[in-house]
Amino acid sequence: MRPEALARIEQRLRAGARRDGVTDLVVGVAVFRDGRLLVVRRVPGSDLGGMYELPGGGVEAGETLIESAVRELYEETGLVARCITEFLGWFDYATRTKPKVRKFSFLADAEPGEITLEPDEHDAYAWIDADALGTLPMAPDMREAVDLLITEERGPAGIRSGPPNR
Repeated sequence: MRPEALARIEQRLRAGARRDGVTDLVVGVAVFRDGRLLVVRRVPGSDLGGMYELPGGGVEAGETLIESAVRELYEETGLVARCITEFLGWFDYATRTKPKVRKFSFLADAEPGEITLEPDEHDAYAWIDADALGTLPMAPDMREAVDLLITEERGPAGIRSGPPNR
């Protein structure tokens, strides 16, 4: 996706979050290999410990959503993003300490490489398809987002056709 298109999307997303009173922003990054989606499992004892999710995390001050997505993918998996190819959608959730968090998800094309997990955050990973989705514990909002990613019809490059789901 072209940088100017990503910048316009980011302006719209941040304005919507401000309008809705959301101050905590996080990103999730979807990466596919051989038709399977990468998910990582949070370490026990952490918020949502034992649950699988897309790699991602908090947007730091002064950082764009795309910069955050690229950084978080690398920090959490060791994978280097070649580019962000699509905005996938968003959902809101709450944590023990934050009443309203908005998670923006992006599709990334990543360089080949081995997965290296950040051991303080994640203790396992899986490349999943629709058959494996039901076997992994996930928060309801994450399961819905991952289910859409895996089961929607996808174009020739693996990119979903049509507008973002939100």
